[in-house]
Amino acid sequence: MKNNFVYIIFVLMLTSLPACSDDKKVSSQSGDKAVQAVPSISADTGADVVNADMQRKPYFGDLHVHTAYSLDAYITFVRPGPRAAYRFAQGEAIDFYGNKPKRLRVPLDFAAVTDHAEFLGEVDICLDKSMPAYDNQICADIRNEQEDPATEHRLFTNVLARIFFSPSSERMPICGENGRDCLDRSRTVWQSLQTIANEFYQPGKFTTFIAYEWTSNFSGNRHRNVIFRNTNVPATAWSKIDAPTPEILWSKLQTECQSPCEVMTISHNSNDSKGHRFVPENYDGTALTEEQAATRISMEPLIEIMQHKGDSECRLGFATTDESCNFENVDPRPVCSSTDPGQSPDSCVHVCDATGKPEGCVWARNYVRNGLKEGLRLEQELGVNPFKLGFIGSTDAHNANAGDTNEEDFRGHHGYLDAKAEDRLLPKLKTGYIELGLNPGGLAGVWAEENTRDSIFAALKRRETFGTSGTRLVVRFFGGWDYPQTLGKQDDLVKIGYQNGVPMGGDLPPGKDGQSPRFMLWAMKGADGMKLQRVQIIKGWLQDGETKEQVYDAVCSDGLQPDAKTHRCPDNGARVDISDCSVTLDKGAVELVSVWQDPEFDARQRAFYYTRVLENPSCRWSTYEANRLGREPPAEVNPVVQERAWSSPIWYTPGQKESRF
Repeated sequence: MKNNFVYIIFVLMLTSLPACSDDKKVSSQSGDKAVQAVPSISADTGADVVNADMQRKPYFGDLHVHTAYSLDAYITFVRPGPRAAYRFAQGEAIDFYGNKPKRLRVPLDFAAVTDHAEFLGEVDICLDKSMPAYDNQICADIRNEQEDPATEHRLFTNVLARIFFSPSSERMPICGENGRDCLDRSRTVWQSLQTIANEFYQPGKFTTFIAYEWTSNFSGNRHRNVIFRNTNVPATAWSKIDAPTPEILWSKLQTECQSPCEVMTISHNSNDSKGHRFVPENYDGTALTEEQAATRISMEPLIEIMQHKGDSECRLGFATTDESCNFENVDPRPVCSSTDPGQSPDSCVHVCDATGKPEGCVWARNYVRNGLKEGLRLEQELGVNPFKLGFIGSTDAHNANAGDTNEEDFRGHHGYLDAKAEDRLLPKLKTGYIELGLNPGGLAGVWAEENTRDSIFAALKRRETFGTSGTRLVVRFFGGWDYPQTLGKQDDLVKIGYQNGVPMGGDLPPGKDGQSPRFMLWAMKGADGMKLQRVQIIKGWLQDGETKEQVYDAVCSDGLQPDAKTHRCPDNGARVDISDCSVTLDKGAVELVSVWQDPEFDARQRAFYYTRVLENPSCRWSTYEANRLGREPPAEVNPVVQERAWSSPIWYTPGQKESRF
C-alpha cells in the first residue's frame, strides 16, 4: 500500500542482570500485506509503534501488580518487593520462588505496584523484631520461616478470610488499641511505596504510578486499584477496614485528594462479582441516584476486561450468543441450557457439573458487555451512565512479575502455589488452589503524547485506552459521521480521525438527519504476537427499554469478506499443531484497516460500539507446559487460545451534548 509509514519487526536483546537483594525484605525499614499507517518502534520505551506524525503513541503497561508487601503474596513465600517489580517491568531478571530467575521478553512502558492496602502495616510489624507483636503466633505464622504450607493455609482460613470475605471490618489482634499500631505502620509502608515509585520514574522512558489496591471480597469480587497522577497523595492508603465500601472510599479520596492531587480507581475483573458489579445500586443495596452515578463514573472511568483470573468481556450463554465469548472463562463448567432463565442481565445462569447436573450459577451481570448495556438503560432513567467504562488489561500478578503475560514461558503468579510445572497442569492443587483455568493475564494499552505520568494518566482518564489478552497487539478506533470510505488509504488517517470524530472512549458528536455513524478501525500485529485474523465491531443498544447486542466482523484477513447474513468472516485456515505449537505462517495479516458504517443505525436509540481484534490461534500456556513435560495437553481446558485486544467503546446518545465524563 502507498504510505509513508514503515513497520519494523524487532528483537530486543537483554543481558542477564541479577536481582538486587534490597527487595528480599518487606519491612519498610528495609506480514503478507504491505503495512499502512504504521510507525516505527521506540527503542527507549519499548512501545511497539511510535511516530511523530501520529500525535499520540501507544504505550503498554501493567496497573495491577503485587509484591511481598501484600500479605497474600508474602504467605505464599513471595519475597521480591516493589523495587524488584519495577526492575522486572524494565527487563531485568528477578528470582521467582525456588530461585528461578526470569525476565520479560519486551519491557513495559509503565507500571504500578498495587499492593493491598489491607495488612500493609500488619506484615511490616511482624517482620520488625522491635515490635511487641513480633512473637505473637499470628506474626510467627506470617513469617512462616519453615515455609510450611499448612501454616499458610491456617493463616488464610483463620485471618485473611475473616477480613477479605467477612462483612465486618476489623483488624488483627496484633494491631493494638483501636488498630492504631497497624494503621500507623501502614502509613509508613505507604510512604515507602511512594518513595520507590518515584525512585523508578524516568520521564520519557519508564513511568511508574503511586498506587494501591482496595480489597473487598464480601459478596463478590469488587476490588479497586487506586491510581494517583503525581506525588501529591493522601497520607493514608485506605483499606476495606477503614473504607468498607466503594462509596466510602470514593468519598475519602474526594476529600483528601484535591488539586494538585488527582486520582482514579480502576475496577478489577468483574467475572467473579456474583452479579453485583453492574447492578443499579450502591454497595448497601440502596438505589443509585443521579448524583451517585455521576460520582461513580467520574471516579472510576476504567475496568479490567482481562487479567490473570480471566476474561470479563462476555461469556457464551450469559445474555449473549457471541461464539468468541468462549475465551479464557475461569469457570470451565458449561451453561445448563435447560435451566437458562433467559437473556436478562438480571439472570442467574446455571452451570453444570460433568454429568450435566446444575451446580451453582453465574450472573450475566458479571460481564462487562452486559454492564455497558445496563449503563444505557440507567442513563435513560437517571440522566447519567454510571457504567461508561473504558477498557484496560493487567495481570494481578503476585510474584512482583509486572507484565509477565507470555504464554510460552508462563510460570504462574502465586509463589509456591503454582511454582511447579506439574502442579500448574493439575485440575486442582492439593492446597485447593486452581491454576489450570487461569492465564498469564493482560496488558493495558494507552494512546498518549509521551511516556510521562501526566500524559498517560490523562489518556487513562479520557479512556483512550485498550486492553489486550497479553500480546502487544495495537488497536486504534475512531467514530464520526464524515469519514470517507477511502480513509484507510490516506496517509493522514489519524489526523482525519481526530478532526472529523472522536477516538475510543469518547462520545459521538451530534449527527445530521439520515446519517449513520462511521468508524475507522486500525489494528497492527504485535512483535510478540500472531498475525491478525479479523477486526470486529461489537454494538449494544437500547430499544424500547430492552438492551440488545450485535457482533459484526468489519474486516477480514486474507482478502476474505464478511457474510452478508451472518456478518462473520469465513475461516481463514490458520491452524495450530499442538504437538509442537507450530502455527500456519501464510495466513492472517500484519495490519487490518477499514472504515465501517452501521447498517442498522437508529438515531433514536442509545448505543455503544467497541472493537475486538482477534489474532490467529496459538498454543495456550498449558499446552506449552505439557509439551515440555512430554504429556498430552490437559483435557479440562482448550489447548489453544486466540489472543485479542479490545478498544474502549464509543457512545452514541440521541441529542448528544458534550459529555461531562
